[in-house]
Order: sequence, then structure tokens, then C-alpha cells
Amino acid sequence: MKGKLYGNGLWESSRMMLPEHKEAILRSNRSQERKERSVLDEQELERISRVLTASLRTEKPVRLRLFGEWQGREVLGTVTRVDPGRGRARLQTEAGPEWIAFADIVGAEAD
Repeated sequence: MKGKLYGNGLWESSRMMLPEHKEAILRSNRSQERKERSVLDEQELERISRVLTASLRTEKPVRLRLFGEWQGREVLGTVTRVDPGRGRARLQTEAGPEWIAFADIVGAEAD
């Protein structure tokens, strides 16, 4: 019994973890994986704007890279409408129409 009280022995002998502790550890790990939103420079914003405008006029598809807190995603579709007042664009995808916020777009390419 004397050996358990020296160094880290007391904690090493106790292997039980409460559910609250496990949840706190998982929350901490998830918060470390969360991504920060990057700020785009003026040139990149202008290039994204031109790609969206070209898709709206020519009805050709674009590939948009979107920000996500945990994982980004790509969307392929044709711009059918732009709503500058609300800061969004409507994309016609294979799954159907989808509104995309301008703030979520981190990259755009003509497909």
C-alpha cells in the first residue's frame, strides 16, 4: 500500500473514468480540431466575384470551396441568382437549388 502513495502511484492505481470527465475530454479535443475562418484578400474576392458573374451570365457550372468549422466542402453547380442584399448566391446543383452565403466561399473555379 505504501508504493501507491509515492510519485503518480495513487492516480495510476485508479483507472476509473466518470462519464462527465470523458465528455469534457471529447469536447476539448473537438474544440482543438475546429478551424478558423480565413480572411480573403481583395484580389481573391474579386476573382470569386468574376467566376460567379460569369456562371450567372453563361450558365456554365462552377466549383465552389466552402468554409466549414470542422471540414470544408465543395459544391458544383450553376449560379442562377445573386442576392447582394442578403449576401448570397443561389446555385443549381444535382441535388437541387442551394443558397450559398458569400462569406462561406473560400474559393471558386470555372468548371
